[in-house]
Amino acid sequence: MYTLYFIVVMLAPAAMVIVGLMWKISPPPYQSKGLAYSTELTRKDPEAWSTAHRHCSSLWMRIGIISGGASAVLMVLFKDNYAAFWVWLIVGQMALFCVSVFMVDLLLKNTFSDDNSEKRSD
Repeated sequence: MYTLYFIVVMLAPAAMVIVGLMWKISPPPYQSKGLAYSTELTRKDPEAWSTAHRHCSSLWMRIGIISGGASAVLMVLFKDNYAAFWVWLIVGQMALFCVSVFMVDLLLKNTFSDDNSEKRSD
């Protein structure tokens, strides 16, 4: 049963690393309907779309590696009590995922103005 829980705990970090790597190698085309970081701001401007995917890919790869490594270490260290905290590991991973989405949105809002033209620093 421990092996099943270990695999479940590692699914989210693995998915983040895989999607981050996919987007780093080949970002989705502008306004793609498939797997893409699609928000109102990114759908309005191709430059915002590419900026979001470029930053999101590197952020997700880092978060996936760090949270996956930390989760694996904790699962191994607390192998006898894994049933008590495996869900909390997943909750923590999802919290990091949500924070990464807010970080990319904040970057886009600070980089692009309301009319979606890139802000200029005078």
